Amino acid sequence: MESNQVQQNAPGSGTIDTDALLAGLGPEVFENANTITKWLLTQPTESLPVVAQAVFAKLFSNASESRQYHGNGHDVVRLCSFVQQCAKAQDEKLKAWAFTEPVSTKLFHFYLEWYEHDPHRALRLILDVLVASATINPSPETGKAVKEHILKTIVEIVTRKSAMQLTKSGLQCLDHFLNKKVLTLDEVARKYREVDSSVADLAHLSLWKSFVFELFSWMELPYVCPHAGKCLVHIFKGLTSQASAAQENDKFTVDVWKTWLQEAVAQRPAVLEDIKNYVLVPIFKTDKVESLKLLEAFNRSEIPVGSTQNLTDLTLLLQLATLETGKRFGLVEEPSNDIDASQSSSKVILRDTVLESFLTHPSLSVRSSAFSLLVSSQATTKPFSRIAFDLLRKHLAAFHADFDAKLRNEVLGYTKNLIRRVKNVISVAQRSLAQAAAKQNQAPADKQTTSSKKKDAPENLLKNPAEAKEVLDRHEAFLSWYLGFLKGELVPTASYQRHITAMRAALLILKVGKHAGATDDTVDEDVSESISSDFTWIRLLLDLLLDPFDDVRDSASSLLGLFSQEIIKSPARPSLNSKNQLDVLQDFCVKARTLADRTGRADHGDGAARSQGLLCRWLDGADLQIGHISKIIGGLEDKVTKAEKDLGHAAIENPVHPDFAAISYAWPVLAKETFSEAQLEAIHQLYQRVFDCAKRIWLAVKHVLCDDSPEGHLPEEMEDIEGLDTKDLLSYSFRAVHESSNLMRLMLQTLRLTPGPGVPFPPLAVFQDTGYLTFEQLSSLRHRGAFSTVSLTFTTCCQLTQNLPVVFPETAGSNTLLREWYKGTINCIMNQASTTRRSAGIPSLVAGILTANAESPSFSEVFSELEEIGKKPVTQAETDGSNLPQVHALNSLREIFKSSSLSKKAEAYLARTLQLAANNLKSEVWAIRNCGLLLLRSLIDCLLGTGESKAIIESGWDGVSVRISYNKYPTLPGVILGLLESANKALGEDAKTAAAEAVFPALDIIRRAGPPEAYRTELQGHIEAYLDSHLWHVREIAARTLCSFLLHGDWVGEIQRLLEESEDRANRIHGVLLLTRFVLERKTSLGADVSEDTSKLKVLLRRLADESNNFKTCPVVKAAYLEIFNILASIDPVANQSALELIAITPGSDSTTVMDKSKQYPSSALLDTEAVIASVYHAAAVADTKVLRALFLHTLSKDINTTQRMIEMVPAAWKSITSPEAIEGLSSLYSEVCTTAAATADIKAAAITNLGNLIDALIQQARQSELAGLPFMATVEQTWKGLQQGEINPNLSCAIIRASGSLMTALTLRSNGEIDKQMAQRLRAWGAMIADALDIDNTFDTRYAAASSLTSFFTGFVPANWSSAFLPALSALYDALIDDDDEVRDLASAAAAPVVGQQMVPPSAADRLAAWTTEMFFGEEEFQDHLVSRLTTGNSPVTDKELTSAAEQLLTAFQFDDSLFATEEQNLFIDEVRETRRWQRELIARASGSDDIASKPAFAKLSKWTEEGLKYLVRLVRANTDVPLGWSSDQHVFAACARVLLCAVAVVKVAGAESAVGEELKKFKEVGEKGGLHGSLMEIAAL
Repeated sequence: MESNQVQQNAPGSGTIDTDALLAGLGPEVFENANTITKWLLTQPTESLPVVAQAVFAKLFSNASESRQYHGNGHDVVRLCSFVQQCAKAQDEKLKAWAFTEPVSTKLFHFYLEWYEHDPHRALRLILDVLVASATINPSPETGKAVKEHILKTIVEIVTRKSAMQLTKSGLQCLDHFLNKKVLTLDEVARKYREVDSSVADLAHLSLWKSFVFELFSWMELPYVCPHAGKCLVHIFKGLTSQASAAQENDKFTVDVWKTWLQEAVAQRPAVLEDIKNYVLVPIFKTDKVESLKLLEAFNRSEIPVGSTQNLTDLTLLLQLATLETGKRFGLVEEPSNDIDASQSSSKVILRDTVLESFLTHPSLSVRSSAFSLLVSSQATTKPFSRIAFDLLRKHLAAFHADFDAKLRNEVLGYTKNLIRRVKNVISVAQRSLAQAAAKQNQAPADKQTTSSKKKDAPENLLKNPAEAKEVLDRHEAFLSWYLGFLKGELVPTASYQRHITAMRAALLILKVGKHAGATDDTVDEDVSESISSDFTWIRLLLDLLLDPFDDVRDSASSLLGLFSQEIIKSPARPSLNSKNQLDVLQDFCVKARTLADRTGRADHGDGAARSQGLLCRWLDGADLQIGHISKIIGGLEDKVTKAEKDLGHAAIENPVHPDFAAISYAWPVLAKETFSEAQLEAIHQLYQRVFDCAKRIWLAVKHVLCDDSPEGHLPEEMEDIEGLDTKDLLSYSFRAVHESSNLMRLMLQTLRLTPGPGVPFPPLAVFQDTGYLTFEQLSSLRHRGAFSTVSLTFTTCCQLTQNLPVVFPETAGSNTLLREWYKGTINCIMNQASTTRRSAGIPSLVAGILTANAESPSFSEVFSELEEIGKKPVTQAETDGSNLPQVHALNSLREIFKSSSLSKKAEAYLARTLQLAANNLKSEVWAIRNCGLLLLRSLIDCLLGTGESKAIIESGWDGVSVRISYNKYPTLPGVILGLLESANKALGEDAKTAAAEAVFPALDIIRRAGPPEAYRTELQGHIEAYLDSHLWHVREIAARTLCSFLLHGDWVGEIQRLLEESEDRANRIHGVLLLTRFVLERKTSLGADVSEDTSKLKVLLRRLADESNNFKTCPVVKAAYLEIFNILASIDPVANQSALELIAITPGSDSTTVMDKSKQYPSSALLDTEAVIASVYHAAAVADTKVLRALFLHTLSKDINTTQRMIEMVPAAWKSITSPEAIEGLSSLYSEVCTTAAATADIKAAAITNLGNLIDALIQQARQSELAGLPFMATVEQTWKGLQQGEINPNLSCAIIRASGSLMTALTLRSNGEIDKQMAQRLRAWGAMIADALDIDNTFDTRYAAASSLTSFFTGFVPANWSSAFLPALSALYDALIDDDDEVRDLASAAAAPVVGQQMVPPSAADRLAAWTTEMFFGEEEFQDHLVSRLTTGNSPVTDKELTSAAEQLLTAFQFDDSLFATEEQNLFIDEVRETRRWQRELIARASGSDDIASKPAFAKLSKWTEEGLKYLVRLVRANTDVPLGWSSDQHVFAACARVLLCAVAVVKVAGAESAVGEELKKFKEVGEKGGLHGSLMEIAAL
């Protein structure tokens, strides 16, 4: 309470001791507000306000304490209820007291402070009190004062004019008071003008825009954005309602709101999702009329056709998010031609052209959002429109082929909704038709009519039988198309992205239920029947079981595993009366196993194994399945026997890893079932046989994997075996142990099952023997991959020891296995030679034992023992380095902290382990120092995480974020401080160096996480001592660490103090200058304003230069000084003038070089480089290119590396100088550099790159007219020749290619776009050069440079009239669009945009470019040859070279590489079938409108090539029956066959079925049908 006594105002009254009065009351009085009020009313009337104030103070105090300790809110309820009851009292004085301003303001501020940190629901009562006080106050003046105080406080908080950081509660109050009509928007606007003088004179709309953007800025805080969103909704609705009375030029409209939203998202991209959830959703829920207007405004926006401007992706994302949200609320309809007028007025109809431009947009986010918008719906039973299905058919392929896994996964999520909606609509339509048929069959007397109006739900829209039939046909047709599309995505030539996406989509279509609300845990039998009845599906899936990618193999296996027994036993090809599906799979298993044995490859072995596992799943009955696995084990035993006899030949001819893997895939089938006693006995024998095989193969290959040689070991007796080398033997041995260990781990996992009769648990002896075997392997293995696998198996064994008492009751109370393994591990640590830096498998033994989480050995026991071993001191004289237990102990500790399952427990030991590791960094023995360093790195990763990029790690702490909670590790700051203190106490330079290295990790922690506040001063003092180190890297890391101390406060003052304490010591000065540079760089990168600091810094550095002798004589100090001024110059080009003078570099005039006056001082390469950079900045400051040229000539005569750095720095230093004179001088300089004989290749590369970028910049700034007048344009030929002379290294080669596009643009612009003969020759030669650079065998850098060149050319020059001279460049552009690297494709897409008239994703751009090129040049013979070459070879034509015949292509394709390590394809993106189909489509489309195409020489050439190819194919099919994994399954063979067939279809459609090609195609179909040819090829051949 505020006072012990209160003076009454009533005449004749004395004072009341309210403390005493309240202290004498029992707790029952303060039980609730009713009891308090009841007592209060018993007091004298004249004292009621005084006593009420005392009670209020007591209740307020209790509520404040409750807030401090996060109470349950009862005290707040009592407080508010008391005030409310007083406000309703009959006594006027008591009532007046309840409405006084102090009471209201105190409650208001109490609410603000509590709600900000704990939004308790009881606080709502305070708002009710405030609403009453402001609106129904008996004293209007008091009510107005309360309202004004609340309004002023809230507006100050929102506009950041308040010192109180109470944003969340302030916005909550604003929302509540606007909701309750306590405040109006006009009052808010008035108060805003008063609070912020900068907006006082703004117009009405501008004022609200300013206020709205204040709210948008608060939406960046997650805990504030819901409240900010509510306030924005209030403003939108309020301004909309006021719009009718506003002036036309200051009127609020939905277009204004749309613009505000777009600008807000552009400024703050992170708030897009919050705007969607907290602004748009509430508007769409509550205001349909304005929502439709806003949606229509967004629907009108589109990417202009033909535009190449770089529209902001965020603006498009906002548009899509708005439309998608509207669609979710039923306000937006898909594009359709069937929308009637009444519906179109109440809905916004998406425009298909706009939606299509979004679906093909280069931005991943835009395309993903567009796909979501297309398929999302308010109801899952709402039919799709025809246009929606057309868009999906047209663009789905590009989504499936996208390189970005995140986008593909998002699309799969939307695809699930798409499939569910299609299936649900089909079910609704079928039910509607069934109901209609049932009604027609009813007697007329039985029919009843009702006048009740049903809800207009999507299902009710299908009551019209004709409409239901149309909807059903449309959706069934799409579902059928979609299945066919997915099948087409599985052809052998398709990319990994298409394979995996198609199969995951196929899994969805099989599992998604048919009816609304159906679960996805059953298989759709109709879809399953559709897939299984098409043998092409089965063939494709079986072939993909041997795909190079593991997840593709897994998905194919999963798909095939969903078939029912009825399907499995059905004929595979009913038309041919062939085998059933099970027989086909059995034949496939034989072929797959043969192939796996032939190549020994991991993918082939895994695929063969999966096929065996699938066969086991397809077998009907436990006995058949047990027999199947027994058969596999029998084959494995034979192979192991061969390996024991002759390991060398076995490694080449009989790999065992496919057989071990086959059992791994088949065993889960048994593990899921229960068996009879006889069957269990057979399974126990299988367990024993598998273990015996695993042990025998281990003994056979042990000597290979346990050899110390990291590259493998080939015994002398095997050196003469043909085809066997070290790599083959090592691969065989590793895979044998890898797969056998995986199998044993999988089989032992059955011990985790719940015990019951018939559960196939492994025998106890097998479990124990497996544990001992894995222990032996881990303790002796040297192959890193092998012991990584075995460690998982050993860990499983350790964990399963805790399950043994449940499965085998006789083992209860015994923990001997773990204890024995632990003793063995300690024995290995103490006695095993330190053969590797990471102790091979010993750390895995320790980690495995600890993951068992057993009582003995406990975590504490193991950790302490390892710690003791690691602490033992050892000197270099005491060891030869071969037996160091400390190494194994430290590596084991490191493994504990790296383990995800153990690191949580280890956190309690982190600080002391940090001390241990740092102490070991001081060891004399290198191996121990190295292990200590590795342990420290793991500890730092444990503290700071491992998910950061290298750039973030190197940049250090940002001064704000909490990287380490020092409260969580209370001893950590003390350990860090102790390390620094011990290092500073070291005596002698060598000792200090070792000690400094020991604390590097501790310094790294502070550098990345910031200093702990409690130890800040002490730590800073110790670290500052390292600035004086005689070692540069010690000074540097100390400076980087100190940077985290100086991110706040007067950092320039700290620098001044450090310089004053340096006593003119060179090392110290250099360390401080490094610190200055790092702080300046860090603050600049964080966006801090350093303008005031830099002015003080320059004064400080100038004084240093005047007073320090070391500065004048030490080049390192001078270089560090200059580097600081170069950073300042990058911010302010005039800033480094004094620096040039201080290092005796005075920039001269035309002939005086800028480095002449530095000769009298000691120099260094670093100083020369920084001096040259400073001189470049100076030349930019005075805008004198003559100085720059003089500098180039001078540095070239002294040092080529400095010259290269100088040329590279010119664009950055001169970026703000764009005068014609400067452009002319720079271009002439670059041109001169290119023709200077003394310039190296790298110098020329930098110059030509700068010249190309300069030309591009001029074109982007619409300054093309200046290009023709530049002097270097007259000597372009000489420049080009100069680049070709002398050495051309890869860097220069790429630079020439990159800049050639810019130069060609300049040349074409100089000729005003007129293509004469000389210009045409140049264009053709340039196009050929770019095409050659884009060859798939070239490096990425070369291809990227070529794509960049194309982008520069086509974005800089679009001719009015396209001539055939552009064909080579256009062909190269198409090649870039189908390149293997997405970066190259994206650049090519940007280059194609001006040509095709729209920015598009690369696959769509390739389609459009092919169509555009064909339309533009189809009549020209050169293009016809080009088209024929694309169709027959996939490449652009080569001059004077005949087409490669189909027979040659097939013969090349049949050359199978069966080596163990196959060469990867150069281009995994390209699909020869897709490319040929694209050009085939264009040929057919254009030929249909041209009567004379069949008479053209190019078409005759195509016809002849195709006819010969078909004849060869017919002979090939007749001679070779095709089956799954047959000859046509190879992607190269398939591509060659498909190319011939696609050309044949094109020729037949152009020339007619009666042509020679038509006859051969007909013959091919007959032969292919009889020979069981690949179904996909037969579908291609179908006209």
